Amino acid sequence: MALRTLIDPIAEPLLSLRQVSGTQWTLRLAGIAGMVLALMGALPQGLFASFMTVLLTLAAGAVTLIQALRPDTGIGVLGPLLVIAALAIQAELSLLRAAAVGLALLLSHAGFALAATLPAHGRFELSAWRLVLRGLLPVVALTAVGAVVVLAAAGTTLGPWMIVLGVLAVIGLLVALMPRPR
Repeated sequence: MALRTLIDPIAEPLLSLRQVSGTQWTLRLAGIAGMVLALMGALPQGLFASFMTVLLTLAAGAVTLIQALRPDTGIGVLGPLLVIAALAIQAELSLLRAAAVGLALLLSHAGFALAATLPAHGRFELSAWRLVLRGLLPVVALTAVGAVVVLAAAGTTLGPWMIVLGVLAVIGLLVALMPRPR
């Protein structure tokens, strides 16, 4: 009886992992790969170069592992926030490195977001993959447009009135992306 009480708590999660489809594993691994690439881009001196980078790597790794096991959890926001914090405290950040980290975070987000919308045993047919890629194209295009706007505005000094325009832009984006009632 004692052996069963020891094995059952370990066996049940392992058996539940077998129920996860290949599509889910592909999406989750894409999310993990994106986060690892983002961390490597945000910490060019190495993931384990100093005590702070070790802490950041372990924290982001733990958050990513939790999100890989449960893609629909809200804790997944912490991983990208840690990467952005690592970028924010650096004195020198090249445009190419910032773009690479941003694209890696986009890959991670897309993988985990799609995994969260699909049941663990669900599979994507070829037509669903095409639909996903077609839906991702406008996101990449808007990301490129946003990057161009940021680059264009980088050399100018903007006044406090830009806060109003920024808030209006965010409201417009939320209204445009909200689901429509059927």
